Amino acid sequence: MKKILFFLVILSLLIGCQPPLQERILGIWERTSVCAADGQCKNSEPGKAPKLSIFRPGLAIYENPEDPENQRKIEYEFYEKETKSREPELIFRFLNLGFDIRYIVKKANKETLELSNPDLNNTEIYKKLGPAPE
Repeated sequence: MKKILFFLVILSLLIGCQPPLQERILGIWERTSVCAADGQCKNSEPGKAPKLSIFRPGLAIYENPEDPENQRKIEYEFYEKETKSREPELIFRFLNLGFDIRYIVKKANKETLELSNPDLNNTEIYKKLGPAPE
């Protein structure tokens, strides 16, 4: 009986364990769609979709095929507590352009990243292309 109980405790710990949110957002992500507040989603063309590479500590690269510069190095700050939305938030700082974009992290796992933009009232959905290089 004790062996079964021990096995169940270990199994529940293994299933429930996942990296902290700050580590789950790291990686190379491709935007698959943008969904408006009314639920209407616009899917991105594979290969032509913007890519977001999130590295540590606080560095990111945004690649947009429609942007003449194509690749912009940006900084980010991650806030898990005491945010306006009371949910985890990412603030991307486009220093050379002089503006910030605030996102609420709705979902982050091995395959999907969902970021909600409260200013534009939309949600951007990304799929993971690979891990962030160390």
